[in-house]
Amino acid sequence: MDFDSKNTILAFILIISVIIFTQTDFYLKLVDPEGYNKRQQQLNQPETIQQTQSQESVEQQVEEPVAAESESQKTSQKPFVPSSKSKIVAQIEDLQSGKTEEFIYVETSLYEVVLTTRGGNILQWKLKNFMGPDSEYVNLFRPNSYGNFSLSFLTVNGDSLSTSDYIFESGSLGNITVYDSKTISFTLDMGNGRSISKNYTFHDKRYMIDYKINFSGLYDLVANKRYFISAPNGMASTEQRVKEDMQYAKAAVYSNENIEDGYKTNEKVYKESGQIEWAAVRTKYFAIYIVPEQETAESVTIQGFEDPVANKDTNLKRYSITMSMPYLGDGTTEPSFNLYLGPLEYDTLKKYDKGFEDFMDFGWSFIKPFSKFILWLFKKMHTVIPNYGVVLLFFAVVIKIVVYPLTHKSYESMQKMQQIQPKLKELQEKHKDDPQKLNKATMNLYKQEGVNPAGGCLPMLIQMPLLIGLFVIFRTTIELRGEGFIWWINDLSAPDTIFTLPFSIPFYGQHVNILPIFMMVTIFLQQKMSSTDPKQKMLVYFMPIFLFLLFNHFPSGLNLYYALFNLLSIIQQKYLVPKHQKKRAA
Repeated sequence: MDFDSKNTILAFILIISVIIFTQTDFYLKLVDPEGYNKRQQQLNQPETIQQTQSQESVEQQVEEPVAAESESQKTSQKPFVPSSKSKIVAQIEDLQSGKTEEFIYVETSLYEVVLTTRGGNILQWKLKNFMGPDSEYVNLFRPNSYGNFSLSFLTVNGDSLSTSDYIFESGSLGNITVYDSKTISFTLDMGNGRSISKNYTFHDKRYMIDYKINFSGLYDLVANKRYFISAPNGMASTEQRVKEDMQYAKAAVYSNENIEDGYKTNEKVYKESGQIEWAAVRTKYFAIYIVPEQETAESVTIQGFEDPVANKDTNLKRYSITMSMPYLGDGTTEPSFNLYLGPLEYDTLKKYDKGFEDFMDFGWSFIKPFSKFILWLFKKMHTVIPNYGVVLLFFAVVIKIVVYPLTHKSYESMQKMQQIQPKLKELQEKHKDDPQKLNKATMNLYKQEGVNPAGGCLPMLIQMPLLIGLFVIFRTTIELRGEGFIWWINDLSAPDTIFTLPFSIPFYGQHVNILPIFMMVTIFLQQKMSSTDPKQKMLVYFMPIFLFLLFNHFPSGLNLYYALFNLLSIIQQKYLVPKHQKKRAA
Protein backbone atom coordinates (compact mmCIF):
# COMPACT_ATOMS: atom_id res chain seq x y z
CA MET A 1 0.00 0.00 0.00
CA ASP A 2 1.43 3.42 -0.97
CA PHE A 3 1.61 6.24 1.51
CA ASP A 4 -0.84 8.37 -0.47
CA SER A 5 -3.64 5.89 0.05
CA LYS A 6 -2.47 5.43 3.62
CA ASN A 7 -2.72 9.21 4.07
CA THR A 8 -6.39 9.20 3.15
CA ILE A 9 -7.26 6.09 5.17
CA LEU A 10 -5.30 7.05 8.27
CA ALA A 11 -6.66 10.59 8.05
CA PHE A 12 -10.24 9.26 8.16
CA ILE A 13 -9.42 6.98 11.08
CA LEU A 14 -7.62 9.74 12.97
CA ILE A 15 -10.43 12.22 12.35
CA ILE A 16 -13.06 9.86 13.75
CA SER A 17 -10.80 8.84 16.65
CA VAL A 18 -10.11 12.47 17.55
CA ILE A 19 -13.82 13.34 17.34
CA ILE A 20 -14.66 10.48 19.72
CA PHE A 21 -11.75 11.37 22.01
CA THR A 22 -12.83 15.00 22.34
CA GLN A 23 -16.19 13.91 23.71
CA THR A 24 -14.60 12.15 26.68
CA ASP A 25 -14.37 13.61 30.18
CA PHE A 26 -10.60 13.11 30.09
CA TYR A 27 -10.19 15.46 27.13
CA LEU A 28 -12.60 18.07 28.52
CA LYS A 29 -10.77 18.05 31.83
CA LEU A 30 -7.39 18.27 30.07
CA VAL A 31 -8.12 21.26 27.79
CA ASP A 32 -10.43 23.21 30.11
CA PRO A 33 -10.04 22.01 33.71
CA GLU A 34 -11.69 25.13 35.17
CA GLY A 35 -14.74 24.89 32.91
CA TYR A 36 -14.94 21.13 33.42
CA ASN A 37 -14.87 21.41 37.22
CA LYS A 38 -17.45 24.21 37.06
CA ARG A 39 -19.85 22.11 34.99
CA GLN A 40 -19.31 19.08 37.24
CA GLN A 41 -20.12 21.16 40.31
CA GLN A 42 -23.31 22.37 38.63
CA LEU A 43 -24.30 18.80 37.76
CA ASN A 44 -23.57 17.50 41.28
CA GLN A 45 -25.58 20.14 43.14
CA PRO A 46 -28.61 18.54 44.85
CA GLU A 47 -30.60 21.56 43.75
CA THR A 48 -29.10 23.64 40.98
CA ILE A 49 -30.36 26.93 42.37
CA GLN A 50 -30.52 27.10 46.13
CA GLN A 51 -33.21 29.08 47.94
CA THR A 52 -31.67 31.60 50.36
CA GLN A 53 -32.81 34.74 52.07
CA SER A 54 -30.24 36.87 50.24
CA GLN A 55 -30.74 39.23 47.33
CA GLU A 56 -29.81 36.27 45.08
CA SER A 57 -32.91 34.39 46.25
CA VAL A 58 -35.11 37.26 45.14
CA GLU A 59 -33.71 36.99 41.63
CA GLN A 60 -34.27 33.22 41.66
CA GLN A 61 -37.96 33.70 42.35
CA VAL A 62 -38.26 35.26 38.92
CA GLU A 63 -35.92 32.85 37.13
CA GLU A 64 -37.50 29.71 38.54
CA PRO A 65 -41.02 30.44 37.21
CA VAL A 66 -39.44 31.07 33.82
CA ALA A 67 -37.76 27.67 34.00
CA ALA A 68 -41.07 26.17 35.07
CA GLU A 69 -42.64 27.84 32.06
CA SER A 70 -40.18 26.02 29.80
CA GLU A 71 -40.95 22.74 31.53
CA SER A 72 -44.68 23.15 31.01
CA GLN A 73 -44.12 23.79 27.33
CA LYS A 74 -42.69 20.30 26.84
CA THR A 75 -46.25 19.13 26.39
CA SER A 76 -48.10 22.39 25.89
CA GLN A 77 -46.85 25.58 24.28
CA LYS A 78 -49.15 27.73 26.44
CA PRO A 79 -47.23 30.57 28.09
CA PHE A 80 -46.61 30.84 31.81
CA VAL A 81 -49.29 32.48 33.93
CA PRO A 82 -48.22 33.93 37.30
CA SER A 83 -49.49 31.74 40.12
CA SER A 84 -49.72 34.53 42.67
CA LYS A 85 -52.46 37.14 42.49
CA SER A 86 -51.20 40.28 44.13
CA LYS A 87 -53.01 43.59 43.85
CA ILE A 88 -51.07 44.61 40.76
CA VAL A 89 -51.70 41.23 39.08
CA ALA A 90 -55.41 41.42 39.84
CA GLN A 91 -55.53 44.97 38.51
CA ILE A 92 -53.87 43.93 35.22
CA GLU A 93 -56.27 41.02 34.83
CA ASP A 94 -59.22 43.36 35.31
CA LEU A 95 -57.84 45.56 32.52
CA GLN A 96 -57.42 42.45 30.37
CA SER A 97 -61.10 41.59 30.52
CA GLY A 98 -62.65 41.22 27.07
CA LYS A 99 -59.35 41.50 25.17
CA THR A 100 -58.57 38.89 22.53
CA GLU A 101 -55.40 37.83 20.80
CA GLU A 102 -54.66 39.37 17.39
CA PHE A 103 -51.84 38.80 14.91
CA ILE A 104 -49.55 40.95 12.78
CA TYR A 105 -47.91 39.58 9.63
CA VAL A 106 -44.63 41.23 8.60
CA GLU A 107 -42.76 40.40 5.41
CA THR A 108 -39.33 41.51 4.17
CA SER A 109 -37.21 40.21 1.31
CA LEU A 110 -35.55 37.73 3.71
CA TYR A 111 -38.26 36.51 6.07
CA GLU A 112 -41.92 36.35 7.06
CA VAL A 113 -42.84 37.06 10.68
CA VAL A 114 -45.97 36.46 12.71
CA LEU A 115 -46.30 38.62 15.83
CA THR A 116 -48.98 38.19 18.45
CA THR A 117 -50.53 40.69 20.82
CA ARG A 118 -50.37 37.94 23.47
CA GLY A 119 -47.23 39.03 25.26
CA GLY A 120 -46.34 41.32 22.36
CA ASN A 121 -44.04 38.56 21.13
CA ILE A 122 -42.77 36.90 17.96
CA LEU A 123 -44.70 33.72 17.25
CA GLN A 124 -43.19 32.59 13.93
CA TRP A 125 -40.07 33.48 11.95
CA LYS A 126 -39.83 31.98 8.46
CA LEU A 127 -36.74 32.36 6.27
CA LYS A 128 -37.63 32.86 2.61
CA ASN A 129 -34.25 31.75 1.23
CA PHE A 130 -34.33 28.34 2.92
CA MET A 131 -36.81 25.51 2.47
CA GLY A 132 -37.62 22.87 5.08
CA PRO A 133 -38.28 19.16 4.53
CA ASP A 134 -41.99 19.97 4.09
CA SER A 135 -41.12 22.20 1.08
CA GLU A 136 -42.21 25.24 3.10
CA TYR A 137 -40.07 28.12 4.31
CA VAL A 138 -37.88 27.18 7.28
CA ASN A 139 -39.56 28.26 10.53
CA LEU A 140 -37.11 28.85 13.38
CA PHE A 141 -39.82 28.45 16.04
CA ARG A 142 -41.91 25.43 16.93
CA PRO A 143 -45.71 25.56 16.40
CA ASN A 144 -47.59 27.68 18.98
CA SER A 145 -44.27 28.82 20.43
CA TYR A 146 -45.52 31.53 22.78
CA GLY A 147 -43.35 33.55 25.13
CA ASN A 148 -40.45 34.39 22.82
CA PHE A 149 -38.61 37.50 24.07
CA SER A 150 -41.17 38.03 26.84
CA LEU A 151 -40.49 40.27 29.86
CA SER A 152 -40.77 39.50 33.55
CA PHE A 153 -39.66 40.95 36.88
CA LEU A 154 -40.13 40.59 40.60
CA THR A 155 -42.33 43.14 42.40
CA VAL A 156 -41.40 44.75 45.69
CA ASN A 157 -44.14 42.60 47.25
CA GLY A 158 -42.23 39.47 46.29
CA ASP A 159 -44.56 38.45 43.46
CA SER A 160 -43.21 37.30 40.10
CA LEU A 161 -44.86 39.07 37.19
CA SER A 162 -44.51 37.71 33.67
CA THR A 163 -46.08 39.55 30.74
CA SER A 164 -46.05 36.56 28.36
CA ASP A 165 -49.79 35.84 28.69
CA TYR A 166 -51.16 39.37 28.79
CA ILE A 167 -52.76 40.99 25.74
CA PHE A 168 -50.86 44.05 24.52
CA GLU A 169 -52.36 46.79 22.39
CA SER A 170 -50.92 47.54 18.95
CA GLY A 171 -51.82 50.03 16.26
CA SER A 172 -50.25 47.89 13.53
CA LEU A 173 -52.51 44.94 12.80
CA GLY A 174 -52.90 42.92 9.61
CA ASN A 175 -50.31 42.50 6.85
CA ILE A 176 -47.24 44.73 6.61
CA THR A 177 -44.57 44.67 3.91
CA VAL A 178 -41.21 46.21 4.82
CA TYR A 179 -39.33 47.89 1.96
CA ASP A 180 -36.79 49.77 4.07
CA SER A 181 -37.52 49.62 7.80
CA LYS A 182 -40.68 49.45 9.91
CA THR A 183 -41.38 49.61 13.65
CA ILE A 184 -44.19 47.59 15.24
CA SER A 185 -45.17 48.71 18.75
CA PHE A 186 -46.99 46.90 21.55
CA THR A 187 -48.19 48.44 24.83
CA LEU A 188 -49.41 46.77 28.02
CA ASP A 189 -51.57 48.99 30.25
CA MET A 190 -50.97 47.98 33.89
CA GLY A 191 -53.16 50.68 35.47
CA ASN A 192 -52.28 53.62 37.74
CA GLY A 193 -50.15 55.18 35.01
CA ARG A 194 -47.96 52.09 34.67
CA SER A 195 -47.23 50.52 31.29
CA ILE A 196 -44.69 48.52 29.31
CA SER A 197 -44.03 49.16 25.62
CA LYS A 198 -42.18 46.84 23.25
CA ASN A 199 -40.98 48.08 19.85
CA TYR A 200 -39.66 45.84 17.09
CA THR A 201 -37.92 47.48 14.13
CA PHE A 202 -37.56 45.30 11.04
CA HIS A 203 -35.06 46.10 8.29
CA ASP A 204 -35.24 44.82 4.76
CA LYS A 205 -32.26 42.67 3.68
CA ARG A 206 -31.11 42.21 7.28
CA TYR A 207 -31.67 39.30 9.65
CA MET A 208 -30.97 41.54 12.63
CA ILE A 209 -33.87 43.50 14.14
CA ASP A 210 -34.02 46.17 16.86
CA TYR A 211 -35.98 45.42 20.01
CA LYS A 212 -36.61 48.37 22.34
CA ILE A 213 -38.46 48.42 25.64
CA ASN A 214 -40.02 51.31 27.55
CA PHE A 215 -41.01 51.03 31.21
CA SER A 216 -43.32 53.74 32.50
CA GLY A 217 -44.22 54.24 36.17
CA LEU A 218 -42.58 51.01 37.33
CA TYR A 219 -39.59 52.29 39.24
CA ASP A 220 -41.22 51.87 42.65
CA LEU A 221 -42.62 48.45 41.66
CA VAL A 222 -39.59 46.55 40.26
CA ALA A 223 -37.61 44.82 42.99
CA ASN A 224 -33.78 44.85 42.94
CA LYS A 225 -33.95 47.08 39.88
CA ARG A 226 -33.61 44.24 37.37
CA TYR A 227 -35.89 42.68 34.81
CA PHE A 228 -35.67 39.56 32.65
CA ILE A 229 -36.02 38.81 28.95
CA SER A 230 -36.77 35.20 28.12
CA ALA A 231 -36.59 32.87 25.15
CA PRO A 232 -38.07 29.72 26.68
CA ASN A 233 -38.83 27.62 23.62
CA GLY A 234 -35.51 27.02 21.92
CA MET A 235 -35.59 26.37 18.18
CA ALA A 236 -37.40 24.03 15.86
CA SER A 237 -35.51 21.38 13.91
CA THR A 238 -35.37 22.47 10.28
CA GLU A 239 -33.88 19.33 8.69
CA GLN A 240 -35.17 16.00 7.43
CA ARG A 241 -32.42 14.28 9.41
CA VAL A 242 -33.48 15.48 12.86
CA LYS A 243 -30.88 13.41 14.70
CA GLU A 244 -28.02 15.03 12.77
CA ASP A 245 -29.57 18.47 13.21
CA MET A 246 -29.67 17.93 16.97
CA GLN A 247 -26.01 16.91 17.09
CA TYR A 248 -25.21 20.58 16.55
CA ALA A 249 -28.00 22.03 18.71
CA LYS A 250 -26.71 23.94 21.73
CA ALA A 251 -26.87 27.20 23.66
CA ALA A 252 -24.07 29.68 24.25
CA VAL A 253 -23.15 32.67 26.40
CA TYR A 254 -20.55 35.18 25.18
CA SER A 255 -18.54 37.40 27.54
CA ASN A 256 -15.17 39.16 27.13
CA GLU A 257 -14.55 37.42 23.80
CA ASN A 258 -14.99 34.03 25.46
CA ILE A 259 -17.80 31.67 24.56
CA GLU A 260 -19.30 29.06 26.88
CA ASP A 261 -21.46 26.42 25.19
CA GLY A 262 -21.03 23.20 27.15
CA TYR A 263 -24.61 23.06 28.47
CA LYS A 264 -26.31 19.69 28.60
CA THR A 265 -29.98 18.88 28.06
CA ASN A 266 -30.37 17.29 31.47
CA GLU A 267 -32.92 19.83 32.77
CA LYS A 268 -30.34 21.24 35.16
CA VAL A 269 -30.17 25.02 35.44
CA TYR A 270 -26.89 26.65 34.44
CA LYS A 271 -26.14 30.24 35.39
CA GLU A 272 -23.43 32.48 33.95
CA SER A 273 -22.71 35.80 35.66
CA GLY A 274 -20.64 38.81 34.70
CA GLN A 275 -20.76 41.21 31.78
CA ILE A 276 -22.66 39.07 29.28
CA GLU A 277 -22.50 40.45 25.73
CA TRP A 278 -24.95 38.00 24.16
CA ALA A 279 -26.68 34.66 24.54
CA ALA A 280 -27.79 32.37 21.73
CA VAL A 281 -29.24 29.04 20.70
CA ARG A 282 -28.55 27.18 17.46
CA THR A 283 -29.23 24.07 15.43
CA LYS A 284 -26.99 22.79 12.61
CA TYR A 285 -27.59 25.65 10.19
CA PHE A 286 -29.53 28.40 12.03
CA ALA A 287 -29.26 30.47 15.20
CA ILE A 288 -31.02 33.04 17.37
CA TYR A 289 -28.95 35.66 19.24
CA ILE A 290 -30.09 38.04 21.99
CA VAL A 291 -27.73 41.03 22.22
CA PRO A 292 -28.13 43.85 24.79
CA GLU A 293 -27.06 47.21 23.35
CA GLN A 294 -26.53 49.89 26.03
CA GLU A 295 -25.88 47.63 29.02
CA THR A 296 -24.43 44.14 29.21
CA ALA A 297 -26.51 41.46 30.92
CA GLU A 298 -25.82 40.78 34.58
CA SER A 299 -26.40 37.05 34.18
CA VAL A 300 -27.90 34.43 31.91
CA THR A 301 -29.71 31.30 33.03
CA ILE A 302 -29.90 28.33 30.66
CA GLN A 303 -31.88 25.15 30.98
CA GLY A 304 -31.86 22.34 28.42
CA PHE A 305 -34.54 19.75 27.69
CA GLU A 306 -35.03 16.84 25.33
CA ASP A 307 -38.49 16.31 23.85
CA PRO A 308 -39.46 13.15 21.92
CA VAL A 309 -40.10 13.59 18.20
CA ALA A 310 -43.02 11.68 16.66
CA ASN A 311 -41.93 8.90 14.28
CA LYS A 312 -38.26 9.74 14.81
CA ASP A 313 -35.66 7.72 16.68
CA THR A 314 -34.29 10.79 18.41
CA ASN A 315 -35.15 13.64 20.77
CA LEU A 316 -35.45 17.35 20.07
CA LYS A 317 -33.01 19.44 22.07
CA ARG A 318 -34.50 22.65 23.42
CA TYR A 319 -32.75 25.34 25.44
CA SER A 320 -34.51 27.96 27.55
CA ILE A 321 -32.65 31.26 27.98
CA THR A 322 -33.38 33.90 30.63
CA MET A 323 -31.29 37.06 30.58
CA SER A 324 -31.11 39.28 33.67
CA MET A 325 -30.84 43.00 32.84
CA PRO A 326 -30.35 46.08 35.07
CA TYR A 327 -33.42 48.30 35.34
CA LEU A 328 -32.17 51.89 35.18
CA GLY A 329 -35.50 53.53 35.91
CA ASP A 330 -38.29 55.31 34.06
CA GLY A 331 -37.21 57.82 31.46
CA THR A 332 -33.49 57.28 32.13
CA THR A 333 -32.90 55.18 29.06
CA GLU A 334 -34.84 52.98 26.70
CA PRO A 335 -33.45 49.44 27.04
CA SER A 336 -32.66 48.08 23.60
CA PHE A 337 -31.51 44.80 22.14
CA ASN A 338 -30.47 43.38 18.80
CA LEU A 339 -32.13 40.13 17.86
CA TYR A 340 -30.55 38.01 15.13
CA LEU A 341 -32.71 35.23 13.71
CA GLY A 342 -31.13 33.67 10.66
CA PRO A 343 -28.59 31.36 9.07
CA LEU A 344 -25.15 30.47 10.39
CA GLU A 345 -23.39 32.10 7.44
CA TYR A 346 -19.87 33.18 8.31
CA ASP A 347 -19.79 36.36 6.21
CA THR A 348 -23.25 37.42 7.43
CA LEU A 349 -22.35 36.92 11.10
CA LYS A 350 -18.89 38.43 10.77
CA LYS A 351 -20.15 41.77 9.46
CA TYR A 352 -22.02 42.47 12.71
CA ASP A 353 -18.65 42.54 14.55
CA LYS A 354 -20.07 41.03 17.73
CA GLY A 355 -18.30 37.67 17.78
CA PHE A 356 -21.35 35.83 16.38
CA GLU A 357 -19.11 33.69 14.16
CA ASP A 358 -17.49 32.15 17.26
CA PHE A 359 -20.68 30.12 17.69
CA MET A 360 -19.95 28.31 14.40
CA ASP A 361 -18.12 24.98 14.17
CA PHE A 362 -14.61 25.38 12.76
CA GLY A 363 -12.92 22.64 14.76
CA TRP A 364 -10.26 23.00 17.44
CA SER A 365 -8.20 26.18 17.74
CA PHE A 366 -5.27 24.90 15.65
CA ILE A 367 -7.72 23.73 12.94
CA LYS A 368 -9.74 26.98 12.73
CA PRO A 369 -7.33 28.90 10.45
CA PHE A 370 -7.40 26.02 7.95
CA SER A 371 -11.19 25.69 8.16
CA LYS A 372 -11.72 29.41 7.61
CA PHE A 373 -9.31 29.48 4.68
CA ILE A 374 -11.05 26.49 3.11
CA LEU A 375 -14.45 28.16 3.49
CA TRP A 376 -13.11 31.42 2.04
CA LEU A 377 -11.56 29.69 -0.98
CA PHE A 378 -14.65 27.52 -1.42
CA LYS A 379 -16.96 30.57 -1.55
CA LYS A 380 -14.57 32.51 -3.80
CA MET A 381 -14.67 29.67 -6.31
CA HIS A 382 -18.46 29.74 -6.19
CA THR A 383 -18.46 33.37 -7.35
CA VAL A 384 -17.05 32.06 -10.65
CA ILE A 385 -18.66 28.59 -10.74
CA PRO A 386 -22.42 28.72 -10.01
CA ASN A 387 -22.86 25.00 -9.25
CA TYR A 388 -21.52 23.95 -5.85
CA GLY A 389 -21.11 20.36 -7.04
CA VAL A 390 -18.75 21.55 -9.77
CA VAL A 391 -17.01 23.73 -7.18
CA LEU A 392 -16.37 20.61 -5.11
CA LEU A 393 -14.82 18.88 -8.12
CA PHE A 394 -12.50 21.79 -8.85
CA PHE A 395 -11.74 22.12 -5.17
CA ALA A 396 -10.60 18.47 -5.04
CA VAL A 397 -8.24 19.16 -7.96
CA VAL A 398 -6.84 22.27 -6.24
CA ILE A 399 -6.24 20.44 -2.95
CA LYS A 400 -4.62 17.54 -4.81
CA ILE A 401 -2.21 19.96 -6.48
CA VAL A 402 -1.47 21.63 -3.14
CA VAL A 403 -0.63 18.35 -1.37
CA TYR A 404 1.12 16.80 -4.37
CA PRO A 405 4.67 17.65 -3.15
CA LEU A 406 3.85 16.00 0.18
CA THR A 407 2.42 12.85 -1.39
CA HIS A 408 5.39 12.77 -3.78
CA LYS A 409 7.73 12.71 -0.78
CA SER A 410 5.65 9.92 0.72
CA TYR A 411 6.01 7.87 -2.45
CA GLU A 412 9.76 8.33 -2.50
CA SER A 413 10.13 7.42 1.16
CA MET A 414 7.93 4.39 0.75
CA GLN A 415 9.86 3.17 -2.30
CA LYS A 416 13.20 3.56 -0.57
CA MET A 417 11.87 1.56 2.36
CA GLN A 418 10.74 -1.17 -0.04
CA GLN A 419 14.18 -1.29 -1.67
CA ILE A 420 16.00 -1.93 1.60
CA GLN A 421 13.49 -4.51 2.91
CA PRO A 422 15.75 -7.48 1.93
CA LYS A 423 18.69 -5.92 3.81
CA LEU A 424 16.49 -5.24 6.83
CA LYS A 425 15.38 -8.88 6.89
CA GLU A 426 19.02 -9.99 6.77
CA LEU A 427 19.84 -7.80 9.73
CA GLN A 428 16.80 -9.08 11.65
CA GLU A 429 17.91 -12.65 11.05
CA LYS A 430 21.53 -11.91 11.91
CA HIS A 431 20.80 -10.06 15.16
CA LYS A 432 17.54 -11.77 16.21
CA ASP A 433 18.99 -12.52 19.66
CA ASP A 434 20.48 -9.09 20.30
CA PRO A 435 17.94 -6.22 20.04
CA GLN A 436 20.56 -3.56 20.79
CA LYS A 437 22.83 -4.61 17.93
CA LEU A 438 19.78 -4.88 15.65
CA ASN A 439 18.74 -1.30 16.42
CA LYS A 440 22.27 0.00 15.87
CA ALA A 441 22.69 -1.91 12.61
CA THR A 442 19.26 -0.76 11.39
CA MET A 443 20.08 2.91 12.03
CA ASN A 444 23.43 2.51 10.25
CA LEU A 445 21.61 1.01 7.26
CA TYR A 446 19.14 3.92 7.15
CA LYS A 447 22.09 6.33 7.23
CA GLN A 448 24.01 4.52 4.48
CA GLU A 449 20.97 4.30 2.18
CA GLY A 450 19.76 7.85 2.92
CA VAL A 451 16.40 6.63 4.19
CA ASN A 452 14.26 8.47 6.74
CA PRO A 453 11.84 5.95 8.33
CA ALA A 454 9.54 8.84 9.32
CA GLY A 455 9.65 10.36 5.82
CA GLY A 456 6.33 8.81 4.87
CA CYS A 457 4.54 9.79 8.08
CA LEU A 458 5.59 13.43 8.31
CA PRO A 459 3.86 14.49 5.07
CA MET A 460 0.69 12.81 6.33
CA LEU A 461 0.88 14.67 9.64
CA ILE A 462 1.41 17.96 7.82
CA GLN A 463 -1.77 17.31 5.82
CA MET A 464 -3.86 16.46 8.89
CA PRO A 465 -5.06 20.00 9.78
CA LEU A 466 -6.11 20.51 6.17
CA LEU A 467 -7.93 17.18 5.99
CA ILE A 468 -9.73 17.77 9.29
CA GLY A 469 -10.66 21.30 8.19
CA LEU A 470 -12.11 19.91 4.97
CA PHE A 471 -14.09 17.36 6.95
CA VAL A 472 -15.51 20.03 9.29
CA ILE A 473 -16.42 22.56 6.58
CA PHE A 474 -17.96 20.19 4.05
CA ARG A 475 -20.07 18.53 6.73
CA THR A 476 -21.44 21.69 8.35
CA THR A 477 -21.38 24.60 5.89
CA ILE A 478 -24.82 26.00 5.13
CA GLU A 479 -23.65 26.91 1.62
CA LEU A 480 -24.20 23.27 0.57
CA ARG A 481 -27.67 23.08 2.13
CA GLY A 482 -30.29 22.50 -0.57
CA GLU A 483 -27.71 22.83 -3.37
CA GLY A 484 -27.92 20.15 -6.04
CA PHE A 485 -25.31 18.80 -8.43
CA ILE A 486 -26.53 16.45 -11.19
CA TRP A 487 -29.23 13.82 -11.60
CA TRP A 488 -30.10 12.23 -8.27
CA ILE A 489 -27.78 14.47 -6.19
CA ASN A 490 -30.24 17.23 -5.29
CA ASP A 491 -28.88 18.26 -1.88
CA LEU A 492 -25.14 18.27 -1.21
CA SER A 493 -25.75 18.66 2.54
CA ALA A 494 -27.64 15.34 2.73
CA PRO A 495 -26.84 11.77 1.65
CA ASP A 496 -27.59 11.05 -2.03
CA THR A 497 -30.30 8.51 -1.23
CA ILE A 498 -31.92 6.81 -4.24
CA PHE A 499 -34.33 4.69 -2.21
CA THR A 500 -35.03 3.65 1.39
CA LEU A 501 -35.21 0.05 2.58
CA PRO A 502 -38.24 -1.00 4.62
CA PHE A 503 -35.84 -2.18 7.33
CA SER A 504 -32.59 -1.02 8.87
CA ILE A 505 -29.30 -2.90 8.50
CA PRO A 506 -26.92 -2.67 11.50
CA PHE A 507 -24.12 -0.11 10.91
CA TYR A 508 -25.48 0.60 7.43
CA GLY A 509 -28.95 1.95 8.09
CA GLN A 510 -31.83 1.83 5.62
CA HIS A 511 -30.82 4.50 3.09
CA VAL A 512 -29.17 3.30 -0.13
CA ASN A 513 -26.68 5.92 -1.33
CA ILE A 514 -24.54 5.85 -4.48
CA LEU A 515 -21.54 8.11 -3.73
CA PRO A 516 -20.33 6.09 -0.69
CA ILE A 517 -20.28 3.02 -2.95
CA PHE A 518 -18.20 4.90 -5.53
CA MET A 519 -15.83 6.09 -2.80
CA MET A 520 -15.47 2.53 -1.49
CA VAL A 521 -14.49 1.35 -4.98
CA THR A 522 -11.84 4.05 -5.32
CA ILE A 523 -10.32 3.14 -1.94
CA PHE A 524 -10.31 -0.55 -2.88
CA LEU A 525 -8.56 0.19 -6.18
CA GLN A 526 -5.93 2.30 -4.44
CA GLN A 527 -5.09 -0.46 -2.03
CA LYS A 528 -5.25 -3.21 -4.64
CA MET A 529 -2.79 -1.34 -6.87
CA SER A 530 -0.29 -0.66 -4.11
CA SER A 531 -0.52 -3.70 -1.82
CA THR A 532 2.36 -6.17 -2.32
CA ASP A 533 2.48 -7.67 1.15
CA PRO A 534 0.21 -10.75 1.56
CA LYS A 535 -0.18 -9.80 5.23
CA GLN A 536 -2.09 -6.70 4.10
CA LYS A 537 -4.65 -8.67 2.11
CA MET A 538 -7.36 -8.35 4.78
CA LEU A 539 -6.75 -4.60 5.03
CA VAL A 540 -7.39 -4.26 1.31
CA TYR A 541 -10.97 -5.42 1.87
CA PHE A 542 -11.60 -4.27 5.43
CA MET A 543 -10.78 -0.57 5.09
CA PRO A 544 -13.02 0.14 2.07
CA ILE A 545 -15.95 -1.59 3.77
CA PHE A 546 -15.33 0.18 7.07
CA LEU A 547 -15.19 3.61 5.44
CA PHE A 548 -18.21 2.80 3.26
CA LEU A 549 -20.34 2.06 6.34
CA LEU A 550 -19.05 5.23 8.01
CA PHE A 551 -19.50 7.61 5.07
CA ASN A 552 -22.90 6.21 4.11
CA HIS A 553 -24.32 8.53 6.79
CA PHE A 554 -22.40 11.63 5.66
CA PRO A 555 -23.55 14.40 3.28
CA SER A 556 -23.21 13.74 -0.43
CA GLY A 557 -20.96 16.81 -0.84
CA LEU A 558 -18.38 15.29 1.50
CA ASN A 559 -18.57 11.94 -0.30
CA LEU A 560 -18.33 13.61 -3.71
CA TYR A 561 -15.18 15.48 -2.70
CA TYR A 562 -13.37 12.47 -1.21
CA ALA A 563 -14.40 10.13 -4.03
CA LEU A 564 -12.88 12.48 -6.61
CA PHE A 565 -9.81 13.05 -4.43
CA ASN A 566 -9.29 9.28 -4.29
CA LEU A 567 -9.73 9.02 -8.05
CA LEU A 568 -7.05 11.67 -8.55
CA SER A 569 -4.78 9.71 -6.20
CA ILE A 570 -5.24 6.61 -8.36
CA ILE A 571 -4.24 8.62 -11.46
CA GLN A 572 -1.22 9.99 -9.62
CA GLN A 573 -0.25 6.52 -8.46
CA LYS A 574 -0.58 4.99 -11.92
CA TYR A 575 0.84 7.66 -14.18
CA LEU A 576 2.97 9.95 -12.03
CA VAL A 577 5.36 7.35 -10.65
CA PRO A 578 8.67 8.83 -9.45
CA LYS A 579 11.49 8.49 -11.98
CA HIS A 580 13.78 6.35 -9.88
CA GLN A 581 11.03 3.72 -9.56
CA LYS A 582 10.56 3.61 -13.33
CA LYS A 583 14.30 3.01 -13.76
CA ARG A 584 14.22 0.28 -11.15
CA ALA A 585 11.27 -1.37 -12.90
CA ALA A 586 13.19 -1.27 -16.23
